[in-house]
Amino acid sequence: MGPLGRVALSLAAGVTLIVLGVRLLFKRYHLLGQGLAGAGFVMLYFAFYAASVLYHLMPLSAAFGLMACVTAAAGTLAVLYRSLSIALLGVVGGYATPLMMGGSSANPLFFYAYVLTLGVGVLGISWVRRWPILNGLGMLAAYGLSFLFCSQHTTADQLFNDLLFTSGVHLLYLLSVIVLHLRAQLKTGAFEWTALSLNAAIYWTWAFLLFKPVYGREGAGLVALTVAAVYVALVYVCIRRAVLDRAALMLFAAFAAVFLAMSPVFMLTAQWLTFAWCLQALAMLWIAQRAGQPLLAKAAIALFALASARGMFVDLDRFYDKSCPEDLTGVAFWKAAGLRALLCGVLPVTLTAAWRLVRTHRHAAKILGLVLLQVWLLLTLETSLLARVFAPEFHDDAVTLVWTLFAFALLFSGIRLRGRWLRWCGLALFALAVIKLLFSDLNELATLYRIIAFISTGVLLVLGSFVYLTYKPLFETDEHADADR
Repeated sequence: MGPLGRVALSLAAGVTLIVLGVRLLFKRYHLLGQGLAGAGFVMLYFAFYAASVLYHLMPLSAAFGLMACVTAAAGTLAVLYRSLSIALLGVVGGYATPLMMGGSSANPLFFYAYVLTLGVGVLGISWVRRWPILNGLGMLAAYGLSFLFCSQHTTADQLFNDLLFTSGVHLLYLLSVIVLHLRAQLKTGAFEWTALSLNAAIYWTWAFLLFKPVYGREGAGLVALTVAAVYVALVYVCIRRAVLDRAALMLFAAFAAVFLAMSPVFMLTAQWLTFAWCLQALAMLWIAQRAGQPLLAKAAIALFALASARGMFVDLDRFYDKSCPEDLTGVAFWKAAGLRALLCGVLPVTLTAAWRLVRTHRHAAKILGLVLLQVWLLLTLETSLLARVFAPEFHDDAVTLVWTLFAFALLFSGIRLRGRWLRWCGLALFALAVIKLLFSDLNELATLYRIIAFISTGVLLVLGSFVYLTYKPLFETDEHADADR
């Protein structure tokens, strides 16, 4: 039998199976009828795909139109007879056809149109019937086909087209969940949240694998930034139109935050990453306060925590140890100092701004404590570096002197702001500075530097004691009043 006969036989078999299946629906053998109708649609997909791609009996445009009709017929029959089985079998058959026919060798534009047409069919069914499992199956099948088809492409043009196609799949199934929600006027549930999360995760993973080998880190970062912009726009439109429930909006805001945080990882060098995260986290927190989005605020706090961990355990080690700044001289040394001030100082500055935004929150004091810890570390490391370069003999005592000054500042701030924990931190740092001076610094100092260290520390201790005792009745009165209340 020639190609034409094989295609005709497949078409006849498909139509016969559909007719038999429809006649058995709502009768004793309705399950068998659903199976036969679904198998018939699979045969029709197979016949048209083979006639176009394998045997070249019709142009691609004709096959595309006919398969679109098959998709519409399967969806219509499934909707009319309320048969999820027919819909599932039709979708499975539609997505399995390229695999059976070796779809990796197909024309790219035809393949893209074919898969997206099936996706539109699933979206149309979702508009009429609430069948979330159909959306999930279609999404996984579309991404699976894109992986098999696009993994063999290596040139920049091919991969760019593949990225556009994968982006279309991502948007299509993102919209399918939204359309289903709007049509049924129901709140999204765990299934929808899982589907949305899988959609974002699979798309990003596959886009990253496609794009990064050819376009590099900057290209991957640009993709992440574009996806973040899409989710930000979606959140904005949904808030303005009030078309989605709060849980879905919070999920989209979280996606936007995650992709926005990932973009600097690829687009910027390592030393600028903490800088970008701090600014992003502060912007997210400000938007969350304005829009009343607690999940976005939590995402901002998480990003601040990530930036703080990186800044304290990675950046400080890089700038003050691995880069060997003490070996620099002249203008190069002061340029490096300015860069350190900018990149390391942005963390306490943005955290201070964040504290001002949430200063009425019960955990706001913890943010301020983290700021003070970071400032103390920066002052210690910078003082140690400057002393090693310009006054090696006074290195240890320079750090002790800075600690004493910082302790005095904490004590004065605690008295002025009536903050008990600030006063206690100042007193503890005073004690630590004295212990360091007596048991560590004096052993390595010449007589002149010992005199200078003792006089400087003593003056600051006397001044701190004077301020503390002078204002002690003020904050003791406040503490007694708080206890009485």
